[in-house]
Amino acid sequence: MDKAGKNYWNDSWAMGNLPHAMNPADTSLDNFVNRSFHSFFVDLFDGLPTRSLRLLEVGCANSVWLPYFANEYGFEVSGLDYSPIGCQMTTHILNSSAVKAQIVCADLFTPPQTMLKSYDVIVSFGVVEHFEDTSACIRAISALLKPGGILVTSVPNMVGWIGALQRFVNEPIYNIHKPIDSVILSDSHSAAGLVVAKCQYFMFTNFGVANLAGVSTNNPVYLASRIFLAILARISRAIWILEGKAALFRPNKLTSPYVICVARKP
Repeated sequence: MDKAGKNYWNDSWAMGNLPHAMNPADTSLDNFVNRSFHSFFVDLFDGLPTRSLRLLEVGCANSVWLPYFANEYGFEVSGLDYSPIGCQMTTHILNSSAVKAQIVCADLFTPPQTMLKSYDVIVSFGVVEHFEDTSACIRAISALLKPGGILVTSVPNMVGWIGALQRFVNEPIYNIHKPIDSVILSDSHSAAGLVVAKCQYFMFTNFGVANLAGVSTNNPVYLASRIFLAILARISRAIWILEGKAALFRPNKLTSPYVICVARKP
């Protein structure tokens, strides 16, 4: 069971703004996180015949990534999510990018039979950590992969100080996550029958992962927390300028905002 629940996601997407598709050509600091993921995928897909492959994003609600995968690599893209509002927003983003994709509104544990063993690459950004049984969730996702297919799983690092920060400023949001480190994520993929190629912490830090969603603006703590997070966000941006240039700023269990696993289906 999703620790957040469908109503939470529908409400979240209904209150959010429609984002623009991820654009790797945007070199501003505002796009630093996305460009970091871009560098990761450029290395991952190097040498793959991506223009002949099918890619599925699980948890595709409000996704900025499907147009990116279609435009940058030529994947035939699809998305799966159980939030009707989230799927509608993804469709709008795709239409505004003139990208064709199949968006399926269904539970990943009970997908249409036609989706099973159908995809060469599956990606998820912040999905499996919302389930208590991580390996069961990954096993359900891997059922959609073709034999030999690649699964890329990214989760927020709630084990490190980003998780501690989230718990401090907004514990209900922390509670809908299962803290997962690189060992747990790797072992969960192995337990799901996949062969792990690599599992690593990603980026040095990003305080922007922590959020105040659901906190009443009338709460006297809200304004103080918002100012606190804004200050930390500025610290993140300062660190990004140095990240990759100094050995001090390397991904690690304590400070990294994300954990990423790449695994293959036998």
